[in-house]
Amino acid sequence: MEYVLDRFVAEVRSAINATGNVPADLVDLQPPKANIPADLAFPSFRAARELGVTPPRLTQELAAALQFAPDSLVAEVVASGPFLNFGLNPQRLAIEVLGDITRMGDTYGHDDLGQQQTIVIDYSSPNVAKRMHVGHIRSTIIGQSLVHILRALGFAMIGDNHLGDWGKQFGVIIAAIKRYGKPTSEGEMALEALEERYVRYSNEMQLDEALDDEARHCSLRLEQGDPEARDLWQWCVETTLEANQKNYDRLGVSFEHTYGESFYESMLTDVIALALQQGIAQTDEDGAVVVPSLDNLPSFLLQRSDGGTLYMTRDLATVLFRVEQFRPVRLIYVVGSQQELHFRQLTALVKALAIAPEIELIHVGFGTIFDAQGQPLSTRRGNMIYLQHLLDDAVARARKIVETKNDELSEEEKDRVAEQVGIGAVIYNDLYQDSRRNITLDWERMLATEGNSATYLQYSHARCCSILRRAGAGDPRVTDAATLSLLTQGTEQQLIKHLARLPEAIREAGQRYAPFVIADWCYTTARAFGVFFEQCPVLKADSPSLRDARLTLVAATAQALKNGLHLLGIQSPERM
Repeated sequence: MEYVLDRFVAEVRSAINATGNVPADLVDLQPPKANIPADLAFPSFRAARELGVTPPRLTQELAAALQFAPDSLVAEVVASGPFLNFGLNPQRLAIEVLGDITRMGDTYGHDDLGQQQTIVIDYSSPNVAKRMHVGHIRSTIIGQSLVHILRALGFAMIGDNHLGDWGKQFGVIIAAIKRYGKPTSEGEMALEALEERYVRYSNEMQLDEALDDEARHCSLRLEQGDPEARDLWQWCVETTLEANQKNYDRLGVSFEHTYGESFYESMLTDVIALALQQGIAQTDEDGAVVVPSLDNLPSFLLQRSDGGTLYMTRDLATVLFRVEQFRPVRLIYVVGSQQELHFRQLTALVKALAIAPEIELIHVGFGTIFDAQGQPLSTRRGNMIYLQHLLDDAVARARKIVETKNDELSEEEKDRVAEQVGIGAVIYNDLYQDSRRNITLDWERMLATEGNSATYLQYSHARCCSILRRAGAGDPRVTDAATLSLLTQGTEQQLIKHLARLPEAIREAGQRYAPFVIADWCYTTARAFGVFFEQCPVLKADSPSLRDARLTLVAATAQALKNGLHLLGIQSPERM
């Protein structure tokens, strides 16, 4: 799909090719250097070298030879030493960008690059029988944003919440329930009780080897289909899913599938046999199935000597299932950076088995969350924050901000806006920077109404909506060229150029698996709107036509900010 800046680049490339002065494969167009008053540049070094002329001579010859139609997006061509710089036509830019946004609405910025190819993305993936905490929120938020971004690029997205509902830890949970009793509470309270039993049993297990043996036996009995073990396991799964769904609903998170590790139980024997048959794995003297070093990575197990399976076994079965069931072009895993070695080993194993050579396995890693004092959040340190409490705290803090900002809202509206602002603050705090970096829970910064925060972005959107309401003319957007061509003032043009860059920001975010690219676009656009709002009267513009044009620009800004925030999973209140 071609947007305005795509058409601008295409026009420049076509015009250069039409001169016959430079072979097409030597036309390398780039953004101009900082502080250069241009919108596109052709550095001529490589082309001049190949053609045997000096770069300044080549750019001067091209500047003299280039021709553009009167209605072209190109308004200016300037030879500046070895660079040929191109400037956008301000009238055409305003007409076409605002026309695109008005016409496309919620789909402005979307693309068809994916051609409905399937991508399976594995995210959130909390452990069963445990409350969701801040350690789970990063995978959940990053994964959901990537779903939005890649879907906007035309991919068919399949989200899978790959629950941790299998393995030895479940043996510990079942053994603990049998030893201390099944919790009688429900929801998060039941999960809290299970956590207490798990910790208690684990501590006692360190002192009593018989308890460790019992946990292993419970794990094996679960894998072998023991009715009692299966009943306790099923209750834990259902309790966890019910409690987690409330958090997912508040975060706007949804999945196509929630298979969990247990879903692949029946496939594990075949997976191990496949690795043995192909000679990728071998049985050691104790009966364990071992995969020796692949791609110079450490060796690892596919099966313990007691017959138990491991994460790698289940992950390999998961790959096989997803390849056969969905025929994806990519498998994306949104999992903490600490698991990098595991996914490198998994990728090497899949490659060695030649399961799906045409499919990419991509690990999107992320860093750790720290508290305001710079300490990692952990249960042992006593500073762990559970997701439900985190969201409740964020909304309560946001409610106080809403109270001070707008007393005219009804109590119901204040509650609704506080939920949107509080949840938005939590999400944006995770997404506004590179996911590989560590992040800090700093409420003052997260909920700031100025600076790089979700609250600031939401407030910018609400300010746009307020201007449109005060205009009192229904939908104020106009599309006639004569009116929109009035938007040539410097701050108007800067804002329009930011709006024009949303499509390329979405493409870059999808290519890099980097929601922060969208967050950065939202922030720079909100700042550009703030400058425009200060310098360009809208409701009191010098003429009715200019007022209409600026109202159209305000409406387009609101729409584009809404679209960008949606890709991050953040709602856009119309009143704050």
